[in-house]
Amino acid sequence: MESRFQVLGCKGFKGEVEGVNYDSTTLYIVMPVSKRAGTEAGFNVKEVKFGKEEEFQKLKNLPFPVMAELDLEINTKGIECFGFKAVKAQEQPNKG
Repeated sequence: MESRFQVLGCKGFKGEVEGVNYDSTTLYIVMPVSKRAGTEAGFNVKEVKFGKEEEFQKLKNLPFPVMAELDLEINTKGIECFGFKAVKAQEQPNKG
């Protein structure tokens, strides 16, 4: 599913913690809260996995926050991102 989202930032990690190797990138994506959330309204940040730490190296110099076309998949691991393309935000029409 390709959709446009505001991405606030990202983090990458490659290393070992307590004998377990990790190699990942996480995106911080603005998403609407669930319509079923009775005690929450508006938007929140969702952490979404996006490949290995090498993806972080490609993204770390973007001028966050950015709008991006993301290729997202909902699966047994939650929401995962398999594609990222930064796009220019649409200009707001002049009011007045």
